[in-house]
Amino acid sequence: MAGDNYKLERLTDLILTLLDAKNPITLDEIAREIPGYPDGAEARRQAFERDKKLLRGEGIEIEAVAIDGPAQFGYRINPDTYFLPDLDLTSEEEAALNLAVAGVHMGNDSGSDALRKLGISAIEEVQPITLLGNVPGLDRLFQAIIAKAEVRFRYLDEARKVAPVHLRFAGGHWYLSGWARERGAARIFRVDRIEGEITLGPSGSGIPDGEVPRSVDLPGATAARDDGAPDVIEVSVLVDAAWVWRVAAELGNRTLVVSHDDGTAEFTAPMPRFDLARTWALGHLDHLTVLGPPELVADVSRVLTQTIALHSTTPTPSVAVPTTMGPSGDGRRTAPVIQDRLRRLLAMLEWLATEGSATTAEVAQRFSMTPEEVVTELELAACCGRPPYSPGELMDIIVDADEVHATLPDLERTRRFTASEGVAIAASARTILAMRGADAGGPLSRALGKLEALLGEHDVLEVDLPTPPLLESVLKACDEHRQLEIEYLSSSRDEHTIRVIDPLRVGADQGRWYLQAYCHRAQELRTFRIDLIKECREIGNAQAHDIPAEPVTAFSDDGAAEVAIVRVGPGARWLADSIPVRGRVSDGNDQIVSISVSGQRWFERLVIQASPDAEVLSPQDLRDGVRDTAARTLGRYQPTV
Repeated sequence: MAGDNYKLERLTDLILTLLDAKNPITLDEIAREIPGYPDGAEARRQAFERDKKLLRGEGIEIEAVAIDGPAQFGYRINPDTYFLPDLDLTSEEEAALNLAVAGVHMGNDSGSDALRKLGISAIEEVQPITLLGNVPGLDRLFQAIIAKAEVRFRYLDEARKVAPVHLRFAGGHWYLSGWARERGAARIFRVDRIEGEITLGPSGSGIPDGEVPRSVDLPGATAARDDGAPDVIEVSVLVDAAWVWRVAAELGNRTLVVSHDDGTAEFTAPMPRFDLARTWALGHLDHLTVLGPPELVADVSRVLTQTIALHSTTPTPSVAVPTTMGPSGDGRRTAPVIQDRLRRLLAMLEWLATEGSATTAEVAQRFSMTPEEVVTELELAACCGRPPYSPGELMDIIVDADEVHATLPDLERTRRFTASEGVAIAASARTILAMRGADAGGPLSRALGKLEALLGEHDVLEVDLPTPPLLESVLKACDEHRQLEIEYLSSSRDEHTIRVIDPLRVGADQGRWYLQAYCHRAQELRTFRIDLIKECREIGNAQAHDIPAEPVTAFSDDGAAEVAIVRVGPGARWLADSIPVRGRVSDGNDQIVSISVSGQRWFERLVIQASPDAEVLSPQDLRDGVRDTAARTLGRYQPTV
């Protein structure tokens, strides 16, 4: 802790000194005037480079300026790039941004922090309608796109150098489009599969060597891994009568080729990538038969045969994996503690610069700290300033257990957005504008235009949130408190049911829309995927029910669900990345994961789609279920089996 205190004090001194510099300051001068840098030239250089990197992560750029003399370079922080210019937002534009941030949750407080920098009081105690998730590294990639900086990271166990161009949220995941230097071609990367640290090159180093599409319109193309451009194939399928409406909703009615007297139907549709077509077909289990092309039929049969064989033997013993709820320990990227402390301290100082004084309790509540933490951090800040650190050069902060008083004229102007704040507010606005009925020329669109003009780029981020056909009807029933009768396809059991429900709240998570409602059939609260509602009709006034405090989510786990242990090979790593897991451990090149099984058919579909690189190790009934379902599905291709 003491070491972090010294470093935090040095970083704060460095910011104040370079921001106030009339002329660029050499590294020797910095080390001589600011306490905490090592004596040796190389150690000093390395420490300074680490400081620059950490500050760059907070959106603070230290400029290197060529100067005369042996040092050759001096350093400064340009106030024009440090402080936020006046965006001249109207009250309507401020209100629209506020509603967007309140409605779209990124998993942290970055959106609210951005609003505070704009002088907007964030709406509190509002449940979000959309959860996009705080994917580690997303802010770094956004920062790199804005700066046109090359990024380096590991992806699928390979070191990559990429000129980033565009971020897109689709199908419940974030994707990066860019120019891969090693491949000499455009590629798409799923952000949550990036491994380790993302490092940025200098501004301007990320100019692509060729054209990079900002999005791919073919269904499912954004799910492609980094192994080449999609190869479009024509897929023909025969679908059971009960599932025709579902496949028509996925592929579009124009892909329907022929309807049979027994209610079954044949569809033909283009699909990108052979393996994606196979995964899609397997996801329908024994409700669908692939008719062509022949190589896809053979591949689906091969996967099913291997799945049956794999789950017909005694499972290989595995390493122990946690099965209780808690952190998964999966090595996700996190910011260093010192970076989090610096971010919070700067935010406090900027707020106090405009407020002047506040109670310690008020500061603590505003920045999610304890009063003791507020006193500790601000007492440290009171010792920071500019050389020669005389009383007039130190920050004027008086703090005690009850009150804080600050006179900080140098920080009264608002600092520019951090990368995390920039991506949060842009993603929130883009999400709301992507929804059906959004006003493309309204106050939110105008506010976003002003923000993007500030960032220096337009349309670098896109949110694709498909609207299911019955979303508007469900929203109307929620708003008007109307009871609905719905025909629903349960994805956990693959059965159609007729239910009477009292709609309570609608929200989006993992790229899909969900409805929380009281189900009279189950006589308790249930969450329904809106795209799996085939039909709905109003039948009267809804009964009154308490709305749950938790937001609408795709996955919920009260700890009572059956737990499956699954071995996941490198080719099925997406399985462990696409759903919440209770725990995971590495076992050579494989991962052993524990999964809460909310429904057996959902679980069987997941494992069979990931086969043969996924094997259920326990319990035996779920292992047998995967084998039996794979056998029934294979029977559609080999009726004698």
